[in-house]
Amino acid sequence: MDLTRPQKELDATLDSYRRVGDDLGDGVVAELISAGALRKNGGDLVSAAETHAKAGGTACAALLEQAFTVPSWVRFPDMRAGTQLGLRTPVQSALSLILGSLLETYGAANGAKVLIRGGMLKDHVLQRLRDTNTFVLEIAASRGPMPGTRAHRHILRTRLVHAFIRHGMLKRGDWNFDWGHPINQEDSASTLLAFCHVYLRSMVRIGATPTEEEEHSLHHLWRWVGYVMGIVPDLITRDRAEEQLLYAHITRRQLHPDDDSRVLAKSLIDALAGRRPTFLPGNALSALARRMLGDEFSDQLGLTPSRAWTTVTNALPLFSRAQLRVEKVPFTRFPLEHLGERVARLVYEHGFVTNVAPPG
Repeated sequence: MDLTRPQKELDATLDSYRRVGDDLGDGVVAELISAGALRKNGGDLVSAAETHAKAGGTACAALLEQAFTVPSWVRFPDMRAGTQLGLRTPVQSALSLILGSLLETYGAANGAKVLIRGGMLKDHVLQRLRDTNTFVLEIAASRGPMPGTRAHRHILRTRLVHAFIRHGMLKRGDWNFDWGHPINQEDSASTLLAFCHVYLRSMVRIGATPTEEEEHSLHHLWRWVGYVMGIVPDLITRDRAEEQLLYAHITRRQLHPDDDSRVLAKSLIDALAGRRPTFLPGNALSALARRMLGDEFSDQLGLTPSRAWTTVTNALPLFSRAQLRVEKVPFTRFPLEHLGERVARLVYEHGFVTNVAPPG
């Protein structure tokens, strides 16, 4: 898509993508439900699709063929530097993804309606964080999610989960189409931008500044993920420059927090406050988020400023810069990468749990 077109033309194209879901994913859901195929696979969506494709399910076969076909532009070795960045910096990456990327997605008011109406609040917040953490960790640990890997299956599973959520939202009968189609193409592209562009921006703001190679590598990784997720080619950017243009247009159109956005943001902060893996109070988490998201947008999300905790969070860039200096020492990057992966897996196994009561 030509992102330099006049704004009116570009908006008309993006408006059309707000009315589109994922034809292949939606077809699989309809086919699996009609055949009762999920009961035979214990709820494993990818296995159900594979089994049903072998039994003659045309929608399942079509989706698997698309997701397992590697376009000519994909270069898996080029994804390695981007995945290594996340593995070497598990603390900064987790904070950037949760308090930067995830919180920013709540500010897209129309897209956030799915979360509100799906009940992804309070007790569901921690489960969603675990799901997101698993998704990102498996992709990073794969060093390039090639077809057939566990990471590739996680991407496919997420695509099918989105299709089931879309199916459920439409069956309710009370979805307001002024918000767009549930989990539509523009919102899906916006989420992809959050995992790449917003994450990279957050990393810079907390001092874990990626190299140019790491930035381009991470973009290449998420370009492939977007393809497997069923995002239309028009909304999968070819390079970082194009990605930043698309981000500017989508945020201009969609990043306008409302009361639902603020409810989601508060629920996230409240769910994490005092809990593993950070044990930080809500004011500290808000201060970290404000550093990544900026004061103006943070105010719109209802993230309360705290002078004391803002001063404390200024230490994080110092920690990040110290780590970058350590990485320049010969033979340290490889062990840091594997140590970071171990830390990330420990966070998954023992973090985001509910056995530590939040303060107050």
